[in-house]
Amino acid sequence: MSADEVKVTMKNGTVFTGELKEFVPTDHVTVIVAGIETRVPISEVESVERPEGAPKSTEQISNGGNSKLQYGKYVITDTKEYPDSFVLRIGGQKLTMVLVRGGWFNMGYDGRHSLSWNSEPVHKVNLSSYYICKQFISYSDAHAIINVKESNGNPYPFVFKKDLDSFVGKLVKEVGMPLRMPTEAEWEYASLMPFANNIFLFGNCYEWCSDYWGDFTEEEQTNPQGPSKGKTCVMRCFSNDNRKWRRTRSANPSMSTQSDLRGFLRLAISADSIDF
Repeated sequence: MSADEVKVTMKNGTVFTGELKEFVPTDHVTVIVAGIETRVPISEVESVERPEGAPKSTEQISNGGNSKLQYGKYVITDTKEYPDSFVLRIGGQKLTMVLVRGGWFNMGYDGRHSLSWNSEPVHKVNLSSYYICKQFISYSDAHAIINVKESNGNPYPFVFKKDLDSFVGKLVKEVGMPLRMPTEAEWEYASLMPFANNIFLFGNCYEWCSDYWGDFTEEEQTNPQGPSKGKTCVMRCFSNDNRKWRRTRSANPSMSTQSDLRGFLRLAISADSIDF
């Protein structure tokens, strides 16, 4: 058996084995099957792994040869009975909250562009089930809670974290539910789900996460919250240019101006905190 042979499992259940030509975890995998080169978008792939019997030194696939964990692999483990979605009402507006079942996944990315995204190393993360909003908070939503001047369906941009925290605090009092920003781990886990394209409808937009900025480590984590304090916060972007996502940080609040990077707000809530 060739050391370059891999097994590709598709999300539709199809499985095929061939010679690995190229593996870009945030974009595609190219495999030669029976002499025919096949390039598959990573969005359609469930897993890429060495078949049984492959040399131990190549059991795990990486783009740079240093990764011990396969980027983007996830396993859903929570089988509790939760509604697939529910509608949240803010003023006269309706937001759809979609269930993301808990499990574990390999968070981060090792390889091309990963250093500029500060996404190394890949590490295992365990998450409980939660709901994430299908839409961004809009001007109309913000108008209902903090009385912004405009009222329309466009996403409302938040520049300062203090303004965002104030909005979420007032929203929690208004609706009586422990709504919050998604953690960075929850955001990335949701971006790997088969229904991600239906959630992240507005691609290439930076979104706020609840975590203060911090470097990744190799340690396994459970429901990570990020550093307890910091000067900047994590912002994530679901990209429509086949690079899956980007990772950056907000501007330093003490130096922030209206021209700095703005982020949109997507709500989240822990599934076990809701009495359905």
